[in-house]
Order: sequence, then structure tokens, then C-alpha cells
Amino acid sequence: MKKKINIALSYFLIAGIFGILLRLDRFNNIGIVYKNFLNTHSHIALLGWLYNLFLVYIQYNYYQNNNPRINKIFIASQFTFLGMLFSFPFVGYAPISIVFSTLYLFTSYWLIITLFQKKSKQPTITSKYLKTGGVFLFLSSLGPYALGYFMANKMQGSIGHHLSLYWFLHFLFNGYFTMVFLAMLSGKIQEIHPQTEKTQNLIFNLFAWSTLPLYAQFITILHPANWVYITSFVASSLQLYAFYLLTRSLIKIARKQRAISKILFTLFTISFFLKLLFQFFASLPFTYTFVAQSKPTLIIGFVHLVMLGMFTFFFLWYYRAQKSISSTKTGNIFTLLLIAGVLLSELLLFSQAFSLYAFHQSIPHYFASLFSVSLLLPLGIAGLLYSNLTKK
Repeated sequence: MKKKINIALSYFLIAGIFGILLRLDRFNNIGIVYKNFLNTHSHIALLGWLYNLFLVYIQYNYYQNNNPRINKIFIASQFTFLGMLFSFPFVGYAPISIVFSTLYLFTSYWLIITLFQKKSKQPTITSKYLKTGGVFLFLSSLGPYALGYFMANKMQGSIGHHLSLYWFLHFLFNGYFTMVFLAMLSGKIQEIHPQTEKTQNLIFNLFAWSTLPLYAQFITILHPANWVYITSFVASSLQLYAFYLLTRSLIKIARKQRAISKILFTLFTISFFLKLLFQFFASLPFTYTFVAQSKPTLIIGFVHLVMLGMFTFFFLWYYRAQKSISSTKTGNIFTLLLIAGVLLSELLLFSQAFSLYAFHQSIPHYFASLFSVSLLLPLGIAGLLYSNLTKK
């Protein structure tokens, strides 16, 4: 398990370096093709970091390392991720990078089939989350096909192009990633502060059945109609209620943590709540002006809140508990650096979004400041990876 987590950490470091180059280019042009580097950064962060760690959980926790096919899926997936890493920076979306992106989709179908082939007389809450996640992973894969159509017909920037991209991201983030994350979280809750089967199933149903209509939150950005807001409002409200049902267990778990683990779990919980709260406010018509005027920065802040604040802090806490991520003194120092980098960059991103809305101007030295605090991210990741590799 630890070797695969180190592979994921390596991808995380690479994504962090690309992120630094992107932020450097914003205030001091370094001659990169920004869009190509952005595609590399996002694909490696989403797939090399998050997707890989979910695969690790599925192989070693769900299957107890008894399904060799998951290991083959992991290896095949690395081939596609490396292909994207060595093609996107140089050519962007071109035949070679599209080939590797498509091969990734095929490995994801292999994973979905494997998940549904596992039979049990009485499905556990974990299997419910994972199989539902598999459905959302398939739905997510339809987005790139639609994107290919719009790009082939030179319709970049069209409403259809944007909706296809949002479709991919929504069913990957709010669908597959969230379902597997909830499977991991529910397992820990049953270990530390068990819930009744009725409560478990209610939380599952609230999150699972609200995911499809929650896609309406992305439509509000392009088509602010009443029916879209109502659909988004109902779906986001259901997810907030599901979080409320988790609150007591989350507080109990947080109280049992110590030192860095307590910080990570607390920050993950806050980020999880903020993610759901932002979804709720995005479904209210009066927020449309704010979102429209600060959209690029606000969306970047929200995406990083979910990727770093919610998923990454949770992963670090979860795999520290399993002794697969370093909790030595050195590891703790670099984990704190990573935490500081995330918090400071999020503070700047959301402050910039507010400044654009309230004052119609950027924060002084915004891009230089964002670059400076973001240096803490790859530094923290590199130190954590080093500590993980050298830990006996």
C-alpha cells in the first residue's frame, strides 16, 4: 500500500509544481503555454493524486488486497496518467493526449465492471457507496466524449462545451470521488462512533439521490432560470441535511484525535461543510451577480477547497491512521507547511473573489502574493514524500 501512496504523492508533487508555474506566469510571463500547463496540472491532480488514492482504498480496504484485477487496473491507469503528463504540456489537446485520455476512460470502465462483479447476499453500506460511485464514474466519462465533439466542430466556449466540462467534473467530484470518500468515512465512523443501519442508509440515500439534480448548480451559471435554482436548492439542501446527520459522529471522531491528526480532521470537516454550504448559496438567485462577477477566481477557490481542503486533508488523516503516510517529526513539520499553504492560498483566492465583487478591483500584488504562499504546497508535499520514503 505504502508504495502506491508514494506514487500518488509523487503525482501530487508534480501537480503542485505545475500549479506554481501557472501562478508564476500570471505575474511574470515565463513563456509557457498556459492552457496546456493548466490541463496538465488539473489532470495530474485529479487522476494521479485523488483517483489513485481511491484505487488504493478499493484494493487494500474494500477487497483486502484479495482482488488482483484492481492491481492491474492501478498499473494500467499509471500508463495513461504518464501519457497525459508527457503530452499535455507540449501539445495540449491533440491526438496523442486524447489517446491517453481515452485509455484512462477504458481503465475506469474496467474498474466499474470489477466493482459490480462483487456479489454479496446483503450489500454493505460500503458496497452501496462504491457501486453508486461506479455509476457516477460512468456518467462522468460521457463528458469527455461530448467535449471531443464540440472541439472537433470548433465550438469551444459554447454553452454545450461548458456544460460537458461541468458534467465531467460534477460526476467525478460530487459523484464518484464523493461516494468513495463517504465509503471510507462511513467505515471509520463505524469503528469509532457507530451509527444505526437506518441512519447510515438515510445518509447514503440523501447523498446518492441528490447528486444527479445537483448538476443544476452548474446550469445556473449559464442559464439562471427559476426551475434550475429550485432543483439546485432542493439537491443542496438534502446534502446539507445529510451532513447534519453526520455531525455528531464527526465531532466524536475529532475529539479522539491528537496533534496533527486532530488539525487535519478538523480542517477536513470544516472544508466538507463549507463545500456543501457554498453549493447551497449557489442555488439562491441573489448570489448570481456575485458568482458572475468573480467567477474564475471563485471557481478556482471552490475547486481547491474540495481537492485540498476536503479530500487531501481527509486522505492525509486517513492514511496516517493506517501508518501509510509519515507521522514522524519531519513528516509532521512538512504536513504543517502543506496545511499553511492550502489555508493561505484559499484565503487569498476568496478574498480576491470578494474584492472583485465589492470593489471591482484586484487585491494589490495579488498574483505575486498567491505565488509566494503557494510555494509552501510543493515544499510540504516534497518533504512529506521524502519522509515517507525514508521512514522505516
